[in-house]
Amino acid sequence: MVKKWIDKVSTPALIIDYDKMQKNIEKMVQFTKENNVNLRPHAKTHKSPIIGKLQLDAGSSGICVARVGEAEVFAQQGFDDILIANQVIDINQIKRLVNLNKDSLVRTCVDSEKNVLDLNEHALKEGIILEVVIEVDVGLGRNGVKPGDPALEFANFIKNLKGLKIVGLQGYEGHLISVHDDDLRKKQTEECMQLLVETRDLLNKNGFNIEYLTASNSGTYKFSGKYEGITELQPGTYVFNDEHHYRIVPEFEIAATILGTITNIPGKRLYTIDAGLKAVTNDNGNPIFKKYPKCRIRVMTEEHSIFRASPNDNFEIGQKIELIPSHICTTVNLYDHFTVIKDDEIFARWDIPARGKNY
Repeated sequence: MVKKWIDKVSTPALIIDYDKMQKNIEKMVQFTKENNVNLRPHAKTHKSPIIGKLQLDAGSSGICVARVGEAEVFAQQGFDDILIANQVIDINQIKRLVNLNKDSLVRTCVDSEKNVLDLNEHALKEGIILEVVIEVDVGLGRNGVKPGDPALEFANFIKNLKGLKIVGLQGYEGHLISVHDDDLRKKQTEECMQLLVETRDLLNKNGFNIEYLTASNSGTYKFSGKYEGITELQPGTYVFNDEHHYRIVPEFEIAATILGTITNIPGKRLYTIDAGLKAVTNDNGNPIFKKYPKCRIRVMTEEHSIFRASPNDNFEIGQKIELIPSHICTTVNLYDHFTVIKDDEIFARWDIPARGKNY
């Protein structure tokens, strides 16, 4: 039976199942409440103030974003507790960050002396005190100061800057989302959290008063959220989930798909669909097919993908089918709007105003 809404949507299209998304939102809130940690969803996944407000209404304490441009979009929509979970290095972006803090609380992460000197200079020029979170490298090896004494030395450097205030530490164990074994992922997550907590304790023994420890992602939340001392989680993908994360956190339903149309049959069991790399990313692997698990993509180009069907799956030109992205965050960034489905009908069309705000 053809879904009621499917023929009303032009393809390729980013589809959201409202009820599944809401269940995911509520499930994460329930976990954080049960474990007495705050929830600050990472809005880089959905880039939508509408969805951010749904998360706040469900019990989140604030949001985090990846870029100043995203923070500006959310601040303009009334969000006033935002963490930029990255470093703001570019001077023009620093000026915009400082300007945001005239009306909203927008914190940022720091991990280098040059950066904090630049932040301090522009904060003082505008007469504000900028709240910063020291990022501690707990194993990802991308950003952050090393745990322990290097973090203490860096904190002491910041302490003497009049325009900045250290409010907490961040650790991001993002390298563990590809660890599929639950026991191993738990062990390694706890090792990362131990580094973060021990660094906090070292700072506090040396005159600081830090309680705020923010960490985690959708693949490790259930381990970091139970680690004593962690006060806040930053998961993002859980709101929609995707093929890559579903393999390790199947408790969150697949709420986002890409709708495509069969455009050609180039060979036996071969089909072309109008959803290529401009419609769905493959940085975590090729997307898979909802309801057709044995179909496999062979080639992805800009506008099309060619896939091979199983002997039992037959498609017609013009038929519409749904793909499950391997990485939903980078896929959302390709679209201007969501088509939201509820009760097998088109419920809404939500713009994605923070898409492309990578600056």
